[in-house]
Amino acid sequence: MTIEEKVREIMLSEELPDSEKLDRLHGLIRPEVFKIHSLSTATPEQVRQLRDGLAVTQAMQEIRRVELLAKK
Repeated sequence: MTIEEKVREIMLSEELPDSEKLDRLHGLIRPEVFKIHSLSTATPEQVRQLRDGLAVTQAMQEIRRVELLAKK
């Protein structure tokens, strides 16, 4: 299953509260992503992990945006 499919599955889950969705999304980001020091020396695998991490953080931002709008 691709990262996009995993994100979509979590986002579309109606039985999970937003806090659980955020936790699960955060769990999809591999710790190795935070160890990339320079994009110019990153391996193709590291670049893919970074791209996946960005997709996950975008989904997390969407959840937070909806929560913020609901509070207004």
